[in-house]
This record gives sequence, C-alpha cells and structure tokens, in this order.
Amino acid sequence: MLVVQSCAILTNSNKDTSDDSKETDKIWGIDISHYQEVVDWGKLFEQEPGFIFVKATEGSTFQDPKYTEYYNTIRKLNIPVGSYHFFTYKSTGEDQAKNFLSIVKYQHGDLPLVLDAEFARKMPEKKIIIKDLLEFMAVIYTKTGRYPMIYCDYKYYLLYLKDSLPVKCNLWIVDYKRKPDCDWTFWQITEKYKIGGVKGNVDFNLFYGSKKKLKSLLY
Repeated sequence: MLVVQSCAILTNSNKDTSDDSKETDKIWGIDISHYQEVVDWGKLFEQEPGFIFVKATEGSTFQDPKYTEYYNTIRKLNIPVGSYHFFTYKSTGEDQAKNFLSIVKYQHGDLPLVLDAEFARKMPEKKIIIKDLLEFMAVIYTKTGRYPMIYCDYKYYLLYLKDSLPVKCNLWIVDYKRKPDCDWTFWQITEKYKIGGVKGNVDFNLFYGSKKKLKSLLY
C-alpha cells in the first residue's frame, strides 16, 4: 500500500535496521485540527491510519471548533484517537489545564492526553516555563490519574524537559531531520504529508513499537 511504502522510505532514511525500527514502519498516524479539512472520512479510513490525534484547546480560552466532530467521527471509525492541548505562555498552567479538561474526552480505548509545548517568538524565563508545564501536568494527573504525554521539538526537550520532568512521561518528539536521540513513543517526521480525504498537508507520525504496545497506552 502506498502509505506504508512512504512510511518505510521515511524511516529507512535513518539507516536503522534494528527490529524496533522495523516495528515503527507498521504503525503510522496523523494529527489534525480545524486547520485541516477532512472532506472524505471513508477515503481516510481506507488508508488504515494506526492512530489520529486531534487538537482540543489552546491557552486558557480557545477551544477548537472541529474538536468534538472530529473526535466523535474517529471513535466511530474505531481508530485509536488522542486529544491534545496547545500550550501558550500567556496564562498559567493551571488555567490552561482547566480549559483543556472542560472539553477534552478520554474514554476507554483512547490514547493518552497530550501537552503540546512549542517554542514561541518570545519565551519566558526557563524556570517559569518549567513551573507552568509541571502545573499543567499535575492538574491533568489529579483529574485523570495519568500524566499527559508531551509533544515537543527535540531541541525543546533538551532545553526545558530532559532534566526537569519529575516522572517518566511518554514523549512525542518532533524532528524533521533525524531520528530523535531519546526515549520517544511517537515521532513526528514531517509536516508536509499528503493523505487522501484531507485537504492540504498533515503531520505524519510514527509509533515506536508493536500494536500490542500501542494498545497498552490506551485508557
């Protein structure tokens, strides 16, 4: 199938022939928000994505207008779905977590909730960033019993998270040049992927492991 072949090409570019690398060739998925218009769910389903993440919120007030529609449709298609929050530096971690929890869904069979932490044009002091990220994580843990997975650029991970996380969290690492040199669970390898049923480009991601391992992450 074309999609799987594309996935294999992207992973093989890292010249990693280990068994784990071969496993990642098998499970791929995308992440979407209102910026991506899904015009044909049937065509998307036919390409057999192993998972789909959907944006739920941003900051302390924004809620994605497509979130509930996309989430419910993906559930009906029986594709593992996860929800993410885009973190900003304009409000506290607690306020952002409350916004996220006010709309986000995490039913049995869903992937972990995700904290999307990215570089901004103007970044606060490192200690403030870490404090707010940990605050967000603590609120999510108190409510759900699980820490969120963290999505971030590999450089962001090295600068802010590598030595600051009090617990071992699953990582969803963005690196468009090479395989991340850390213990990643998901790896976003391009933001310019084309897939049938969706207008424009989407982010393409690989899962590190088998279907059994993916299932073990679910709620």
